[in-house]
Amino acid sequence: MKSITLLILSFVLLGSVSIAAEPIRLVTGNYPPYEYEEAGEVKGLVVEVLKEAFARSQLPVEFKVVPWARALWMAQHGEADAVFATIKTPEREQLLNFSNESLIPLSSVFFVKKGSPIQYNGDLNALAEQNIGLLRQGSYGAVFDAAVKNGALKHPEFSIDTLTNIKKLIAGRIDLMAGDRIGTLHLLQQNKLLDQVTVLSPEINTSQSYLAFYKTKDHSATRNAIDKAIKAMKKDGSYQRIVDKYTR
Repeated sequence: MKSITLLILSFVLLGSVSIAAEPIRLVTGNYPPYEYEEAGEVKGLVVEVLKEAFARSQLPVEFKVVPWARALWMAQHGEADAVFATIKTPEREQLLNFSNESLIPLSSVFFVKKGSPIQYNGDLNALAEQNIGLLRQGSYGAVFDAAVKNGALKHPEFSIDTLTNIKKLIAGRIDLMAGDRIGTLHLLQQNKLLDQVTVLSPEINTSQSYLAFYKTKDHSATRNAIDKAIKAMKKDGSYQRIVDKYTR
């Protein structure tokens, strides 16, 4: 009887180890320099931050790049454990548990085709009749998101990624596009299109972005560990070194 009990206990313990060793599944969109896939490897500024945070927390992790709307859906429905780097919105907070430590600030601005007469002075109502390229399931701050939702901005045009919006802008299929300043400029430079686009000012909004976990399952221990690690990275300078590597 004792040997049977020990055998059962061994299986239980082995099962526990197996469960504990399962990697945390993180999903994201394709948005260099923050997160992107190259030669089968997921890379980028935020990816490096998270890899270091998970390593410090001694937690296994795996990354997957999919279209942004799909990434959000996967995390909201349990096909992934968490999504990054996502801005908080009331709708997202209903389905996801957000980290306390931010991953990176995202500054949204408008881009127009070079030579366009369109100007922006901070009044969204002045752009009501323009065709504006946006990322599907993207967020550009509470005021902008509300203007899209309530129809104040009458002609939003949604695409699966920022590069698609850039191509539509240059082809004249949209009048202007909204996007993260650093990410969009990076894509323009990568594709040798910087000289064809102008950045408008002022910016639309600056929002913090986060790691957000599937809400139905309790990921609080993982979230707390990653929060602690990222907070320590910001304090010891390793976080800033990663940021500088991609933005200087």
